[in-house]
Amino acid sequence: MNKLLKLEFRRLFMSKALYICTAISLVMLLISAFTSKLLYEALSSIEPEDMEGMAQLGVTALDLPTSLSLLKGIGSSSLTLILAVFIALFVTEEYTGDIIKNIYAKGYSRDLVFFSKYLSSLTGSLFIVLADAVFSIILGKALFGEFGTMGKNYISSFIAILFLIVSYDTLYFAISISMRKTGGSIAISIFGPIVINLLLNLGNAISKSETVDLTEYWIAGRLTILSYAEVSNKAVWLSFLVGGIALLAFGAAGFFLNRKRES
Repeated sequence: MNKLLKLEFRRLFMSKALYICTAISLVMLLISAFTSKLLYEALSSIEPEDMEGMAQLGVTALDLPTSLSLLKGIGSSSLTLILAVFIALFVTEEYTGDIIKNIYAKGYSRDLVFFSKYLSSLTGSLFIVLADAVFSIILGKALFGEFGTMGKNYISSFIAILFLIVSYDTLYFAISISMRKTGGSIAISIFGPIVINLLLNLGNAISKSETVDLTEYWIAGRLTILSYAEVSNKAVWLSFLVGGIALLAFGAAGFFLNRKRES
């Protein structure tokens, strides 16, 4: 197992996909931060009486972004889409090139290969997340001059964000190791969660419930809620629950689908 892990981690940190996806995520974060800055400045220049009229149209004043607010927002940004692309590229590489046969020829079991690839892809995802987190702190201070203050449950909600990102990673990994086709894995990883969101919104429209929002019980919905400055204890623990169920479900699905493909 140790030799297999060393092989996977060496392949990970030699992978062009890791560094290209990291660079793209940083560029997207930069664009988002500049957009927020321009929007904040535009709204701040509006006269109070004009702002009252715009409020009736649903346009409200923005709070000044800070390092801490940018940091909490990474989970609900384009980061998850970039992780989907990275995982698909990294996981399917050995299958599309038939290199995986050489690994099995060395006597490694299907289960060991599955877990070693999962751990290495998860490490790659956390590498990208860490790069975005550090860049968010620097960017917030450089653009807005504010580090910010922690709202209610800031640390616990950020840990929950990381946990939900791991759940997303597990979903993308399950799709990629089951399909083993780069293009198909990327397409389903990107559009699959979007379709789920659409179905949940459709469920909301059908139920017409004023108290239950189905999207809050999906990973994307929890990431959006956790990005707020103030997060309740209930919201944090519900996020851990949703993330834990998703992680176990997607992990088990990927494990058994991988076994079926190899049988």
